Amino acid sequence: MPEKCNRHADTSDNEIQVTPVKVTICSEGGDNYRCRLFGVPEHISRTDRAEHEPSYISIGPYHCRREGLHVRSNQWKRDCKKHVIDRLESPKGEASLLEAMKEIEGEVRKYYDEIISSHVLHESGITFREMMVNDGCFLLITLQGLQVPGTDGIVWDNQLWWHDIFLYGNQLPFVVLRKIYQQLNLPADIENGQEDCPLGRISKVIESGLTSYTNRTVSNPGNADHILHLCHELLKPTSSAEMPPPPASDNQQCISDVRIVGRVVEIPKLELQPETWRLLRNLMLLEETNKQLGGHVTAYCTFISQLASTPADVGLLTKKGILVHLENSDEMAAKKLSMLCEQIDYATEDYLIKSVWYKLDSHCSSRWWLWRAKLRRYRDWNNPLVWLGVLAAFVLFLCAILQAAYSMLAYYKQGSQSRST
Repeated sequence: MPEKCNRHADTSDNEIQVTPVKVTICSEGGDNYRCRLFGVPEHISRTDRAEHEPSYISIGPYHCRREGLHVRSNQWKRDCKKHVIDRLESPKGEASLLEAMKEIEGEVRKYYDEIISSHVLHESGITFREMMVNDGCFLLITLQGLQVPGTDGIVWDNQLWWHDIFLYGNQLPFVVLRKIYQQLNLPADIENGQEDCPLGRISKVIESGLTSYTNRTVSNPGNADHILHLCHELLKPTSSAEMPPPPASDNQQCISDVRIVGRVVEIPKLELQPETWRLLRNLMLLEETNKQLGGHVTAYCTFISQLASTPADVGLLTKKGILVHLENSDEMAAKKLSMLCEQIDYATEDYLIKSVWYKLDSHCSSRWWLWRAKLRRYRDWNNPLVWLGVLAAFVLFLCAILQAAYSMLAYYKQGSQSRST
């Protein structure tokens, strides 16, 4: 979970245990609510191509036949498919999986850009269905949707493929995994009505991999359309109704839980690792192409990129414990943060952190608070002689007021006596 953030004020070092809030994914059906996976727009791809292209393994149609992906990944897919075929209820083997994929092929194709996916997989359906089987079996095994002994892989492999499965153009709809799972000889799960059992297991694996960004869990992972959609829901800001009221202020559930409590800005800690840029960029692209999802990730990224736009800002936020980066300098981190939302469009009326930003801007523009800040930052305040001088000045000022008051009182008293005589 995100660690306790510094709130531009002195805080205790004691950690407060936070009870995770479960996320419920909207279950509306229909194409209007489908979390689509269009091709990466050219203007975004030109900006940061490396953040949107897999380096090890392809999932889905867009990179299915791309040259340069590691040969070992294809062998791994074949091994995962063999493990699944060994558990099939039908004796037809892979043919039964291809038949099952044919039943949902039309639904799966609706998620993708038909022009691009048809160009890459131009054969009459069979290649597309083979892709569904290979990639679906791979995700079921590697994400522990189907538990098979001896399929953990090696650490080097896991480090490479893990980051690729969060790419916007490298996704496979969960309907494929659900359909494959239904073909397996697993009577216990079917009898108990646990057809979404693999998605529950997969959700736990994804949640454990996002602990740097959120400590939330998903109550209904079956309503997510794919892995990136699941990540997007996990990073939703916690509503005020779900948050414990103050003074339990150390209750940020995820990095997007930015808020103002009194005169304190609460910003959860953000670890700027290489995969952080990739995840946030792909989540913003998901929001841009699926307006029905809202824009909470884009709003957060806009907020943090504007808040830390200079090396001095990054240095201050790092000192306060809000930012942790692995760049060579604060200047490089500020440069990357300033480019975080490059080529990403967002609607200002949907800017979820807009009220926080306006309050922060109004506070920083106030002359009263600017004067107080300058006064508190005076470098000689640590000198006790300065405090003695201030105290002496205050006493002299008080004596002057008292002297003036007594002088006025004596004047009025003398005037009243002269009038009485």
